[in-house]
Amino acid sequence: MTRRLYYLDSYLRQFQANVLKLSQTDTGFEIVLDQTAFYPTSGGQPHDLGCIQGRPILDVFENEKAEIIHRAEKPVESGELECSIDWLRRFDHMQQHTGQHILSQAFLRTCQLNTVGFHMGASYSTIDLESGNIGKDQLRQAEDLANAIVYEIRPVKVRLVSPQEVPNLNLRKESQRQGPLRIVEVEDFDVSACGGTHVRLTGEIGGILIRKVERVKQQTRVEFVCGRRALESHRADLRSLDTIARKFSVGLDEAAQRVEKQIEETRQLRKALQGRRETLVELLARDFYAKAQEHQGFRTVKHLFEDEEFDFVKSLAQSIVSQGRCVALLGNKSSQAELVLAQSESMRWDLRELLSECCKLIEGKGGGTVNLVQGGGKNPQQLQAALDLAESRILSASQ
Repeated sequence: MTRRLYYLDSYLRQFQANVLKLSQTDTGFEIVLDQTAFYPTSGGQPHDLGCIQGRPILDVFENEKAEIIHRAEKPVESGELECSIDWLRRFDHMQQHTGQHILSQAFLRTCQLNTVGFHMGASYSTIDLESGNIGKDQLRQAEDLANAIVYEIRPVKVRLVSPQEVPNLNLRKESQRQGPLRIVEVEDFDVSACGGTHVRLTGEIGGILIRKVERVKQQTRVEFVCGRRALESHRADLRSLDTIARKFSVGLDEAAQRVEKQIEETRQLRKALQGRRETLVELLARDFYAKAQEHQGFRTVKHLFEDEEFDFVKSLAQSIVSQGRCVALLGNKSSQAELVLAQSESMRWDLRELLSECCKLIEGKGGGTVNLVQGGGKNPQQLQAALDLAESRILSASQ
């Protein structure tokens, strides 16, 4: 059985160990040591990285036999080996995990919401809170409380307790683990059963920043960062804000207001543009209808556009057939072939069948209703042939 040194000292960076087992697999070499400071992926916390005898460790996990497996690309020798932990990664994980304990307790105290899930990612961490609505003020209260605990530089103590002691601990979350429990306690604030690595003082966390909140099924997911991650996140946000402010030639404190003004101006322009577009569509539709070929009781409009917006082509087809008894056969040649077939409500053909034939020519597919269909294909060179085919079928059926 491997002695887990990380249980005793999260700050241990180097240690010596002997190889108990070495085996080769499809993914490399799996090493089992008599003792290890490498934390295996567990409890939402990723594994440590580092080296054993100079060999980079790619993964650390616990198998079904409760063995801690260190996976390396190359084998190691027997005897006592020098081992080292990637300290920057380890300390980052310590900051995030202790920060999670504090933030979870803060949400419990301010919002009465328990944490039901935790995941530490490469750039941010998340906690899942039980169902409940969290307002902006409540988020701020929880974040402020969590950071107050950080700034007070409270001790974080780790100890093993017997099952008999557990009922008196007031654990934030009941543990299902049997036997002695490893307890992580943030002094006078949070007590949790946890096997992860943690800082000794809350001040080492540096700060806790909530980045995002979203509903995930029946739960609330809170994205957060601590320590160096919080600093880098703040810097990235500041760079983005500075870029926006420079684009508008305003100060950082004016950027948000200027963006809101730009959004409103853009909305008004789009509204005006839409009105002019509708007018243009109506004028073009009248012109197309007036020049359309007349048949026995109806007209046909056939036209092929080059690189036009598809929504415009579709709106035009609908407007044309609203002018009178008419069939509009429109194509648009862009990076692909686009077809719109439309007919007046009083017409009798099922355009879905006609579209199916046309789509074979343009090597595509489509769908729609009896009176309005649209399709797309990868062969725009056959668009004119498809329109000609559609017109031919309509005229033949009208005889």
